[in-house]
Amino acid sequence: MNKQLAPLFLMLVVASCTGRIEDLSPPAPAVVGPSPLRRLSNSEYLNALHDTFPSLHPTLPPLPDDATVAGFENAAEAQQPSDVRIARFETIANLYAEAATADAAAVSQLVDCGGAETPKCASKFIARLGAQLFRRPLTTAELARFDSRFSAWQSAADFAGAVQLTLGAMLQAPQFLYRVEPAPAQIAGSQAVDVEPYAMASRLAFFLWESVPDAQLLDAAEHDRLHTPEELRAQVERMLADERSHRLFWDFHRQWLGLDRILEDEQLVRTPDVDAHWSAASQEAASTEVQLFVEHTLTDEGSLPALLTSRRAWVNDEMARLYGVAPPPSKGAWVERLLPAGQRAGLFTRTAFLAGYSHRGATSPPVRGNALAMRLLCRAALSPPPGVDLSQPTAAPGSGPQTNRTLFIARTRPALCQTCHAELNGFGFGFERYNAAGIYQSKDNGLPVDASGAIHGTDVDQRFSDARELSEILSHSRVVHRCAAEQWVRYALGRSPIDQEQPLIDSLTDDFMRTDGDVRTLLQGIVSSPSFRLRKVEED
Repeated sequence: MNKQLAPLFLMLVVASCTGRIEDLSPPAPAVVGPSPLRRLSNSEYLNALHDTFPSLHPTLPPLPDDATVAGFENAAEAQQPSDVRIARFETIANLYAEAATADAAAVSQLVDCGGAETPKCASKFIARLGAQLFRRPLTTAELARFDSRFSAWQSAADFAGAVQLTLGAMLQAPQFLYRVEPAPAQIAGSQAVDVEPYAMASRLAFFLWESVPDAQLLDAAEHDRLHTPEELRAQVERMLADERSHRLFWDFHRQWLGLDRILEDEQLVRTPDVDAHWSAASQEAASTEVQLFVEHTLTDEGSLPALLTSRRAWVNDEMARLYGVAPPPSKGAWVERLLPAGQRAGLFTRTAFLAGYSHRGATSPPVRGNALAMRLLCRAALSPPPGVDLSQPTAAPGSGPQTNRTLFIARTRPALCQTCHAELNGFGFGFERYNAAGIYQSKDNGLPVDASGAIHGTDVDQRFSDARELSEILSHSRVVHRCAAEQWVRYALGRSPIDQEQPLIDSLTDDFMRTDGDVRTLLQGIVSSPSFRLRKVEED
């Protein structure tokens, strides 16, 4: 009997005995979203330069800001080039090329030919450097083109000049600046195929390290091992244990939760004369503190609930003042402290969030509430209708002292306002124990602070007493975990998930909840998913 027909024959025999005919049709092909051409984001670009040339530190001009989509800077649809960006890429490429060829010793080290200046040496240098910068072996046409250019440059100048110009040209090439992935050929009956091995190495590296693949990834790509589940799991474990993964942990949460708002220009004018609790050192210190918290929490504990509830903090003198804890033993040092149990827990009770989502010298419960709902629950941002008074509410003359909460309740009492403010105030009032500088307060304008509120529109709707309890409740919410999973998928793919990928997000959320919000498990799930491993086949 034909060996290919034997399994089918056996199944039919079993079916004749049991009376059941199994469904022998092949599984439905995986449906994945598009794989758009992606430029390196500013962070990815600078990390790639640093990791490729760790001993070089030229002074670089600033890059134009990356346009953001849903808060993220790596969205493919917002990465259109500009004249300024192209000019900055050229300048930076030339600065690195000059630094890498500063003297004869540097040229010799870069070329690595033992001092030879022959065409064969040049070709070997081009192939090695090109494979490093383009993250894959050069094609025959690319090798020929760079060989020809190198020869012409050497004739016009000298060997060292040709090395410098070659490096500068490669650093400006689309193959370096963009994540170019070979388009798969049409395969009958398929909608998606495995991502090409070297492209997969880049997907892993730019996702988990925000930088270029290392030698181990490129070796795995060369031997076509990156399509097996076992190899992917091993690579993710290895890469997340590397310090370069700290970039991912911080950059993702910085962008998802808007933790860098504290560095915006608006905060530069938050001076002591408008906010007596603020100092010139507060802005940078608050940004550094929240970054250290995120990196340590994800590295040590590794869970979403820990981010929302942990009292661990890393403080310098300024942050110790703002948090009311013991300062470091030496000036300028950063040390770990445990924040007061009755005052703080998790990201949303840190100065970077509290001050970043406040006005100068005054808090705004709707602003803080809107930020939490939009960022942590993936709800659409709510904007006030035209003509609404957005000024900070103040007490009427002769009315006596009132809390900020009382003033906002009066301002937003009309039914039209309550359509949005029932939710915004419900979340935002939970943060009233923190003033505009993020300092804990039990009284406001001499009156006791009421920081109670209510959660609306989730799977954990209930009342809470303050932001600490709010954070604890939300740390168990499936809505929160699903929002995090969806944003991680968006970040990994550089685009928003398509409708057909929503079941994937549901499945990732199930595993995320089952593991108590373990972020590493979530990242393993994303890398193993069809959306990350596969590429859509082009239509005929």
